[in-house]
Amino acid sequence: MAVEFTLTQEHPEGKPHTVVFHLAGWLDAQNEGRVVEAVQQAKDQGAQYVLLELGGLETITSAGIRSIQKSWQVLMPKEASSQPPRLKLCSASPRIFEVLSVTGVLIHMPMYESVDIAVDSFGK
Repeated sequence: MAVEFTLTQEHPEGKPHTVVFHLAGWLDAQNEGRVVEAVQQAKDQGAQYVLLELGGLETITSAGIRSIQKSWQVLMPKEASSQPPRLKLCSASPRIFEVLSVTGVLIHMPMYESVDIAVDSFGK
């Protein structure tokens, strides 16, 4: 039985164009759309940078990986492919990190150890 998925949002102090989404539970087909929709809404409301904090994820499926890739596409249109990443990841457990690494997600999306380090890296 899947663990309930939660997605909470945070706006780091002093970073008006940055949004942090904390993901927990199972990121799978049932929740894929929630992540992409949240990133699209953040962008529509002026966010230029999004951090997905993965510390609470217990499982990620191929649909969950697809939601991260779609979120990347929302923030990084093809014509902006040479710009620094606007979507970053942090705090993944070793198991989630391994899945993201094996599937190639981390080739384009940087992974950081903590929210603070990741947020400070935006715009540099």
